[in-house]
Amino acid sequence: MYRVEKVTQKEIALVSEMENEIFSFPWAYESFETLIENPCNHFYIVFDKGTPVAYFGIMIIMNECDIYNIAVRPNYQGKGIGSFIIQEIIEICRKKEVDTITLEVREFNYRAIGLYEKYGFKLVSRIKGYYSKPLEDGLLMRLSIDEEELKNFSHRNVMR
Repeated sequence: MYRVEKVTQKEIALVSEMENEIFSFPWAYESFETLIENPCNHFYIVFDKGTPVAYFGIMIIMNECDIYNIAVRPNYQGKGIGSFIIQEIIEICRKKEVDTITLEVREFNYRAIGLYEKYGFKLVSRIKGYYSKPLEDGLLMRLSIDEEELKNFSHRNVMR
């Protein structure tokens, strides 16, 4: 079972290390410091038996959530951690009475797109040239969650 902890100042080095390992255009260490200072941001690190394997960040403003980062270490990809993270995000949003979750994804990141579609995210629009290294369009996706769905959702009951 995975353990999720809120990122504090002491975990930023771990998150920054993973960021550099995973992405071709990583965020700077200072970006993470700024993120955790904003009360609208919720930033978490995922551990597997004490080993940091992933992290994710969301911004919640009123009843809307934007997923700004989901990252899983390459040697842990394909093991259900992405699904676990999406379920955690939906659970966090349920508790905070969020009804819309949005995210941007690289147009050729088929694995991530498939994961998001599995949880009901729909394509909203294409953002021309949104990503660099390599230059690629972004896809804006959205999940609308009504109140009844939120009441019935429990990430512990979703197949992993």
